[in-house]
Amino acid sequence: MGTLTTVRAEWKAVLICFIVTFAAMQFGYDGSYFSGIQVLQPFLKVYGHFDPATNKYMLSSKVLSLVTSIINAGEFVGACSSFYLGDKLGLKKGLYISTFFIAIGVVLQVAGHNEASLICGRLFLGYAVGLISCFVPLYVAECAPASIRGASVTAYQFLIGIGLILGLVVDYATSKRTDTGSYRIPMAVQLMFPIVFCSGLLTIAPESPRWLFRHKGPEASAAAFRQLNGKRTTEEIQAELNMMDAAIEMEITDSRRSSWKQVFSWGPEGRKAWLGFSIQALQQGTGINFITGYGVAFFFSVGIDNAFLVSLGLYLVGIPAVFSSAYLIERYGRRQILIASGASCATVLIIMGALGLSSNKTEAEKKVIVAMVYLFLFFFNVGWGPTVWVVCSELSTGPNRAKLMSVSTASNWLWNWLVSFTFPYLFNPDEAGLGPRVGFIYGGLSVCATIWVFFFLPETAGRSLEEIDEMFDKGVPARKFSSFVCTHVNVPRDGEKSSLKEVEFNNVEKS
Repeated sequence: MGTLTTVRAEWKAVLICFIVTFAAMQFGYDGSYFSGIQVLQPFLKVYGHFDPATNKYMLSSKVLSLVTSIINAGEFVGACSSFYLGDKLGLKKGLYISTFFIAIGVVLQVAGHNEASLICGRLFLGYAVGLISCFVPLYVAECAPASIRGASVTAYQFLIGIGLILGLVVDYATSKRTDTGSYRIPMAVQLMFPIVFCSGLLTIAPESPRWLFRHKGPEASAAAFRQLNGKRTTEEIQAELNMMDAAIEMEITDSRRSSWKQVFSWGPEGRKAWLGFSIQALQQGTGINFITGYGVAFFFSVGIDNAFLVSLGLYLVGIPAVFSSAYLIERYGRRQILIASGASCATVLIIMGALGLSSNKTEAEKKVIVAMVYLFLFFFNVGWGPTVWVVCSELSTGPNRAKLMSVSTASNWLWNWLVSFTFPYLFNPDEAGLGPRVGFIYGGLSVCATIWVFFFLPETAGRSLEEIDEMFDKGVPARKFSSFVCTHVNVPRDGEKSSLKEVEFNNVEKS
């Protein structure tokens, strides 16, 4: 079945996944709006200090590093706790909890007048984003049809991009104000996101069918499948339930139970955890956070006029890249796109670093630096941006699914924090003063990321989550995943019937 045919047949499931993914806009918006308000004098007057040399207010590298990166600490804690909330309460209720913490974080920031309230607000907001970054990819991976699962999870990166654009647009609209509204209004706009996706959760989105199967039984899972797409036949739903039942039987046969010992011991579960942790760390190693966290300040320091509009153009360039990624990762697979994207990112970052060697940059050199940043974000959004979230949601299979996703997402926020915290010290003239030469660091790490994918990352495109789990359980080498023939989860097989009792669909509530 082709992609468009699948979308038409499963339109309701696709719509539900898109509404849930709307929560990702919170992540993108915070990154860009906070980057923009860092250069506004009303904000700097409240949270910075007066610099007699420039006759303006400014933030020191220390304060800038703290207030920008502190949100990553909250995101790390949110990701670490997501496995417990998701396993005990379900992904849908976990998203409700995240909206509560978004509201607390926004109110503290808007109403605050000192550094302490700003830091506390960003911590609460970060906790919410940490939960969202685990629950949304998991929910989409579990609810979307296998043939378009990659494209559906890619919508997560697409809406992050929309959030980045919206943050800069709001910043630009309020940047001419001379009162605190110049930064309080962008802060308050964040309350819009939980209102939108909570409305979808309340009205049409069911709980994850796989979570329901494990915690409530096959009847509840069947009802969720019906809610995702009422046109599915009884046989199609029964086949899905049979596959989940076979996967659970395999876990019982192999004595696999959800435990942290398995996750941190080398074996099928430990291998998944290592892959998820590593790929998220390498994604941050490309240096993407210096654009999303410090983009406006970066362009100002390079000497670019109207850095707001230049940054807005940068984020607009990333949108078609995400669209192309949705097609490319299904057409060519995860590995090939990550390798091509990583090599391209490394090339443009190293060129940017080389241009930074010039002490007195010409206007032409400044424009080439901007062009390299534009190309970097385009190549990143084709591959390493969205595909990493797709891969991690697919690696997180089996009884430790929630724990594995928690580990990989926690890795993202840990290394996100490290890049965010160290960038001002590496870039700013009052510390290391590398300027655009940071491209050498991030470019070198991008080369390492590309090599790592080639040798270690398995291909998961077109496989059900149960098939991926079976291949890990059997220790299939990374470069043989695409050709391996699964047998255990293809139920019923050899004319046998599944051990799962067929669900009485007449008694299942339909939506």
